[in-house]
Amino acid sequence: MAHFFTSRFRARLRANIRANVRAVWLVLLCLAGSPPASAQPLDQARTACSSGSVICLDQSWTEAQRSWWYTTTQGSRLLPLAWALALKTPDGQDAFFGTRNLTGLGYLANPASRDNPYGLPVGFAVDHQPSRSADLMCDRFPETCRARTMRAPWVGLNCAACHTAELAFGGTRLRVDGAPTVADFAGLVDGTEAALRSTLDDPDRFRRFALDVTGGSSDPGDIASLVGQIEEQLAWMAALRKANDGSADGGAEGANPVQANPVQAGPGRLDAQGHILTKVALINGGGDQPRDHVSDAPASYPFIWNTHQQGKLQWNGIADNILTPRLLGRETDIGALVRNTSEVIGVFAQIEADRGWAALGYDSSVRVREMIGLERLLSRLSSPRWPEAVFGPIDRSLASDGQALFAARCAGCHGFLAPGDLTTPAGEKMVPLPEAGTDVFLACNTFLRQANAGNMTGQKTFGVKGDPIAAQDAAHKMLVNAAVGAVLGRLDDLLPALFDDVAPLGDGQLRAALGPDLEYLPGVADPKKKAEARTCLTTRHPLLAYKARPLNGIWATAPYLHNGSVPSLYDLLLPARIANVAPLDGGLAAPAGPVRPETFTIGSRAFDPSDVGLAKGGAAAGWTFRVRDASGGVIPGNSNAGHDYGNAEFTEAERRAIVEYLKTL
Repeated sequence: MAHFFTSRFRARLRANIRANVRAVWLVLLCLAGSPPASAQPLDQARTACSSGSVICLDQSWTEAQRSWWYTTTQGSRLLPLAWALALKTPDGQDAFFGTRNLTGLGYLANPASRDNPYGLPVGFAVDHQPSRSADLMCDRFPETCRARTMRAPWVGLNCAACHTAELAFGGTRLRVDGAPTVADFAGLVDGTEAALRSTLDDPDRFRRFALDVTGGSSDPGDIASLVGQIEEQLAWMAALRKANDGSADGGAEGANPVQANPVQAGPGRLDAQGHILTKVALINGGGDQPRDHVSDAPASYPFIWNTHQQGKLQWNGIADNILTPRLLGRETDIGALVRNTSEVIGVFAQIEADRGWAALGYDSSVRVREMIGLERLLSRLSSPRWPEAVFGPIDRSLASDGQALFAARCAGCHGFLAPGDLTTPAGEKMVPLPEAGTDVFLACNTFLRQANAGNMTGQKTFGVKGDPIAAQDAAHKMLVNAAVGAVLGRLDDLLPALFDDVAPLGDGQLRAALGPDLEYLPGVADPKKKAEARTCLTTRHPLLAYKARPLNGIWATAPYLHNGSVPSLYDLLLPARIANVAPLDGGLAAPAGPVRPETFTIGSRAFDPSDVGLAKGGAAAGWTFRVRDASGGVIPGNSNAGHDYGNAEFTEAERRAIVEYLKTL
C-alpha cells in the first residue's frame, strides 16, 4: 500500500509539474529579487564609497546596487536584533555589534542609511519573518518559539561580509567588491558566545541587557523566558563549536574520539565546508554523530566575480552551475541558488531538516527571492583593474615578457578572461590533488566525512532524484538534500528536474598511479592525517581536485592558494620548502634557492604593490599564519606546498615579469 501511495503521489506530482511549467516560470520571475534601480537617491542608499572615506574601484555597480548587496538578507539568523543591539563585549566595555568591535574583527564599516538603519557593518543584514511559519527548530529552541522571538527581527550575515575587501597603501584605502575579506569569522562566532555567557553570568549586566531587550519590562515571566532563550542559544553554539573543534571526551559510546582541532583559522580564513557539513549533521535528527573529522581545513574566501560564467564552484568544485535558463531576458541560475542555500545553511540559517522530506520542501529561514536577486547582481560585477594612480604604473615591457612566460607555464590551467567580460565561459579546470600538490584537506575532509543521516535516511540525495541516502553516509550528500529541500520549501512548485546533478556526487573511484614507496605528508606526525592524505592522493574522484580559473583581478585577492598559505604572487612563484609526497628514502631534496615564507602576519589591509599581496610586517596585522607547529612539524591544513610547475627554475627577472603581467589581468 505504501508503495502504491508513493507511486500515485509521484505520478500526480509529475503530472502537476508538467501541467504547470509555465506557471512555475512565472512564479520564479515574480519571486526573483532585483537590486534597486540605479536612479535610487544616494542619500537613501549609501556606503563608505559615497562618503569619500574609501575609493571604490569601478566594477560596474552603482552605489545603490552596492548598498543593496551589503545589506540584503539571505535568511541568516545569528541573534535576535534586540539582543544584538543590547549585547556588550565579553569585558562589558563596548557594544559587541557596534562598529568599533566588529571593525576590530576585520569587518568593514557601513554608514547608516535607509538600507542600513542600524549602521551595521558590510554584510550584516536584518532578517524579519513575522509569520507563524517562521517558528523554526522549536524542538531545539522551545522557549524561543514559545516567546515568538523567532518572528522578531534577527541579525545574520550575507555574502558581502566574507567577499568584500579593502586594500591600504600610501594613506589611501581601496574597496574591492567580490574579493576575500580579512575578517575573523571565528572571533565573531566565539565572541558572540562569550558575550552571551558573560551577560548571563553577571546579574548587573543581565539586568541592563534584559531591560533593553524587553523594553523595560520587569515581569518575572519575561525575565525567566529571556534566560531560557539565552540558554538555548548558548547550548546550540556550544554544540556547533564542539562538533567543529573536537574534544577528547565527546562522541557516542564506542566512537573513535578525535583530538581537539590543532588548526587556527585566523583572519581571512574559514573551514566553510566543514562548518556547513557539521551543521547539516546536527540538524537532520541523526543523534550522536561519528566523530571522524573536525573542521580543520580552513580556506581563504574565494573571489567571486565571474562565478556565473563557471561550471564548477567552490575551491573543490563541490557545486555545479549547470542550469541557467533565460526567461524573458532574465536568467535564473538553479545551481547557484542551491550553492547559496548550502552556504546560508552553514552560516546561521534555521531549517527543519529533521522532519518531512526534501522532495516536498523543508521549512527554513532561507530567502530564495533575495538570493536570486543577489546572484543576478553578482553576475554584473566586473573584476577590478590595477589602480595605477594609487599603486603605480604597470611596466608594459616587463609585463609583455611575463605574458610569454605565463603562456608557456601557466595558461594550460588558467585560461584568459578579459576584465569586464561577463559573458564568455570561464573555462576553469579541475586539477586532481596529486597534480595540484597543494594542501589536500579541504577536498579530502569533504570527500571522507561521514554522518548519521537521521531523517534523510532513504531519501534521494537531490530530494526528487539521485541515489538513496544510507543510514550512515557521506555528509556532502546530506548537504545537497538539505539545500534542495530548503529551496523547494520556498518554491514548492518548482520543476524538480532542475535539481539534477547540482553537485558531483558520483561514487566511481579510480586509483591513481602513485607509487607505493612514498611518504604522504612528510613532516606531519599525525598518523591519521597521513593515512587520510594517502587515501585522497591515491583516489580519483570529482571532489578530490582543486579549481584553476582565469586570473583576472587576481592581484586583489591575497593571500594565495585555497588555504591562504602564501602571502603574495611573488612568493607563489617560489617553491615550497617541503612537498606533500616524498620518497620513503628521503630522496627528495629541499630547494636550493629561496622558498615560500612559512610564517607571515595577516589581518592588516596594508598592500605591497611590488610583490602584489600582503605587506610584510604590518603593525596592525595581529595574527601570524604558520605552516609549522612549535615542534617544527607541518600543520595539516596549513601546508604551503603545491602549485609548483618548475618554480625553482625561474630566475628573479622571470618571476618579476610574471608578477608584472598578472597586474594587467
